Amino acid sequence: MDFSGKVALVTGAGRGIGREVARRLAVGGAKVVVTDLDAGVLNETAALLGGQALAIAGDITDAALPDQLVKAAMGELGGLDIIVNNAGYTWDNVIQKTTDEQFQAMLDVHVVAPFRVLRAAAEPIRAQAKAEAAEGRRVMRKVVNITSISGMDGIAGQAGYGSGKAGIIGLTKSLAQEFAGRGITAN
Repeated sequence: MDFSGKVALVTGAGRGIGREVARRLAVGGAKVVVTDLDAGVLNETAALLGGQALAIAGDITDAALPDQLVKAAMGELGGLDIIVNNAGYTWDNVIQKTTDEQFQAMLDVHVVAPFRVLRAAAEPIRAQAKAEAAEGRRVMRKVVNITSISGMDGIAGQAGYGSGKAGIIGLTKSLAQEFAGRGITAN
């Protein structure tokens, strides 16, 4: 796929799905802001992407990080066209043994953090789209929020994880409606 001239932001890009998504975007020509909690694996990802990556290590549940990521994409890489909210993990336990801390951690990483990233990006993307429209151009942008079968069908021992992943589905459906007029597809 051709992503030439595009700028992407991928959370949870240190390994696994996030790393591969970032790699494919970079191979396709995109400049990619990558973030992960683990600076070591994030730097490995950045090295894999060569000059196409801007690595910013941090905790995606830190309320300040989403704004920092969006500002870096806009300021250092010149825009933001693709957002992939991939960061996450599971902290499983049967419900009677799940603590408030465990449950809240799953909501924070799987719903609150993506919400903050998208909220931070909403105004800059709107301004970009408005300027492009004034020039007679329409640029399509993409949001991809990673979920799980646990959020759709449930899995025993994953009350927190499943709730967080179900929550991202609801957020995505709402944003698909809200962003459609701006040329942004949310899946």
